[in-house]
Amino acid sequence: MIKIQPINTRDLKLIQQRAFSIRVKIDVYDEKSNTHLDQLEGGIQNAAFTISAESDVRRTVSLTVTPLKNNHLRLEKDSVIWMNRIIRLEIGIYDHHYETWHWYPQGVYVFTDYGASYNAETNTLSLSLSDLWANLDGSRSGQVGGAADISFPAYEEDPDTGEIIMCYTIRDAVRTTLTQLGGLSESRIQLDEIGELKGMPQYNPDYLQYREESKILLKDGSAMPLWNTLPYDQEFNAGSTIASILTTLRDLYPNYEMYFDEYGNFICRMIPSCFDDEAVLDHAFFDRIYISENTSVNMTGVRNICEVWGKTIDADFYTDNCTYSGGCYSCHADAYPASHQSGIHIAVKIPSANETGAALRVNDSESLPIFDENTEAPVTANVMEAGQVYVFRIKKKYAEGSTVTRAYLLGQFQPHAVDILTNGAALTKDYFQQLYHCNIIHFTVIPDSPFCIEELGLLPDVKTGGEYENITSDSLALARAEYENWKNSRLTDSINITTKLCPFADINIKVSYRRKDTGQINQYLVKSISHDPAGGTTSWTLMRFYPPAAQNP
Repeated sequence: MIKIQPINTRDLKLIQQRAFSIRVKIDVYDEKSNTHLDQLEGGIQNAAFTISAESDVRRTVSLTVTPLKNNHLRLEKDSVIWMNRIIRLEIGIYDHHYETWHWYPQGVYVFTDYGASYNAETNTLSLSLSDLWANLDGSRSGQVGGAADISFPAYEEDPDTGEIIMCYTIRDAVRTTLTQLGGLSESRIQLDEIGELKGMPQYNPDYLQYREESKILLKDGSAMPLWNTLPYDQEFNAGSTIASILTTLRDLYPNYEMYFDEYGNFICRMIPSCFDDEAVLDHAFFDRIYISENTSVNMTGVRNICEVWGKTIDADFYTDNCTYSGGCYSCHADAYPASHQSGIHIAVKIPSANETGAALRVNDSESLPIFDENTEAPVTANVMEAGQVYVFRIKKKYAEGSTVTRAYLLGQFQPHAVDILTNGAALTKDYFQQLYHCNIIHFTVIPDSPFCIEELGLLPDVKTGGEYENITSDSLALARAEYENWKNSRLTDSINITTKLCPFADINIKVSYRRKDTGQINQYLVKSISHDPAGGTTSWTLMRFYPPAAQNP
């Protein structure tokens, strides 16, 4: 288990000492063998340690130090500092009470443009470093060669019967990429599951039940969860970077992050919402270390509506030969299998709007209940309009001890959803459905948001193409629209403050802060940090935290 060190009272007392002595420790390792080559300590002439939640390369460093030992320091192939070294950095604060140095890890780094120089006359060593993501994205290494293409199949079939005998999870694909292509040790990898939001505890209090129901019985009789499996085959060309493979897998579902932490561990997890978290640092603490603040709102970046268009679905079968009677759509599709197979996509032009709990029958196969993929419930009345083409995904699921087969309504040929930020005023979906020609409308309610449509009017942001091509259903489009609207309407409301140096600070934590211009105490999320040890300061970018109200589906 990878350990994350909590902030404790000693940390808080250290940075409030009147006498403030700071050093940097540089541990140098051989890249291939992980052998510890040397350790340098020194005073800091100038430095910038930056941590950003908005970049895959989360940590970067520009540093000039005066080494305490320099008798063997050279910049050449057989020396300590060279382009293929791994650099581990720590900032030290002298504890006058215990008369010892207390060290804080600041990350594990590599040289990108070989940013290193040493001046023997002034005894100054300068380093420019990026964290280990640079070994994956091509900045230093990371391109994949030796194969025509790289593929991760969503599932494996029995060649004789076509039955699914194995499904593959997104997490396993990430792990394989890291270990086999990236050369990372299993012990340095911490991966949470990546999958449907309904299968995650952060989004669904009944996630265990959903995971249990989201299963398929395989040929050998075992039950395989589907909520966290690859939704479709993933293929990458030779020359792709490891980072591009990882981010493609990560972005199959919204609100996940990948990064290297301060110990050089690879982390993949959901971006913390901090909804239920206590403030890690409170306003009283910031009052004691405060230096300055700058409040800003990026008005040009504020949006309160997000419209997402997903991937155009290439259906396996299409038919307009369809009738509707007794709550069941009966259609004929040439070459459709005699029995339903999980994963098939069939597009049907329907003759009539649906009733609640409608069903779908193809050729002479059994009729299947039509379910809404977003709610995991039978479709409600009039979700589908007469004369329109809708795509259904046939999916087998595990429920109540047996496998059930359902037809999941994905929507029309291209997934489409809209999320709207509102303060809770009485709104109807009909207006927005007509405005955006979209049936999937969601209201995110935050009563005290200054960016809602009632305050600023309609400020839309349309997402299409690129990474949004990973979205294969209306439910995924809606989840992404909610996430993007969250970013658009909150990341722009920020405050920048400067405090005494806090080398233990990290991003994506909740803090409380008293604004000096208004005296108002608010909660914030830390989105970026920059340490200046030479000046003894830390600069923080804090994003205003707005707790959510009830979400209207």
